[in-house]
Amino acid sequence: MNRRRSANRVQDDRILPATRWVAALVIPILLLAFLILVFLPNETGSRFAWPIKPPVTAALMGTGYLGGAYFFARVVTAKKWHRVASGFLAVTAFTWSMLLATVLHWDRFSHGRLGFQLWVFLYIVTPLLVPWLWFRNRATDPRTPEPGDLLVPPSIRWLAAGIGALFTAMAVVSMALPSLTISIWPWQLSPLTARVLGGWMALMGVGCLVIARDPRWSAWKYLVESIILWQTLFLVAAVANRGDFSTLLNWYLLLTTVGVFGTLVIYAGLEMRRQAVLRGA
Repeated sequence: MNRRRSANRVQDDRILPATRWVAALVIPILLLAFLILVFLPNETGSRFAWPIKPPVTAALMGTGYLGGAYFFARVVTAKKWHRVASGFLAVTAFTWSMLLATVLHWDRFSHGRLGFQLWVFLYIVTPLLVPWLWFRNRATDPRTPEPGDLLVPPSIRWLAAGIGALFTAMAVVSMALPSLTISIWPWQLSPLTARVLGGWMALMGVGCLVIARDPRWSAWKYLVESIILWQTLFLVAAVANRGDFSTLLNWYLLLTTVGVFGTLVIYAGLEMRRQAVLRGA
């Protein structure tokens, strides 16, 4: 009986204080990166970790950091661990990719600048800290649907798994063969930015693969919201920086537009079904 009560106390789905504190500390750094990359892209050499060209690359990264800030704000405010757990493994893949890109292209960075120092600190600490937080907190997940939860249909889970596998494969190619990514990308990349974009693909890919394994819509919701925010704002930024493309009718923006629209349709449909379940409870 005592053992059963102890297990129930452990699996209470709580977010540990250390997890919340780290999330709260990361948010201002991500917001600062967003402001610099999106609104001051021509000053990244002095205000960020390295000079990024063209501006649309900075915009993709900056809007991604804003999506990350949104996710970590959810970590701070969420009441249940399983609602944010999937994002930690996605962020782990991202931080390891950023660390690898930094080591491989060390000479391209703006050494001595505050932005570079923050970058190095962030991507030396977080590749170990984020998975450690996930490992410690995962024991609290009861792995059961919360009251009023909705189960994601298998077809949508398979779709997420397929998208995750595709993005993960693209991430591996970009990290291992940046020249191949450069040759097909619709805007100019360098070996460094090709590998950095590979890190963002890894975040998307691992995130989709992780949520595909969890049938609880509540475990999907916050990560999906952060991705919708990121990709929608990037499309706006791409139009604002349309001079960086030979044409806006390119494969990447077309696929991103379809992806955002499809994700919004799925999100709205599942949320309406969840609200119907709650009303009927």
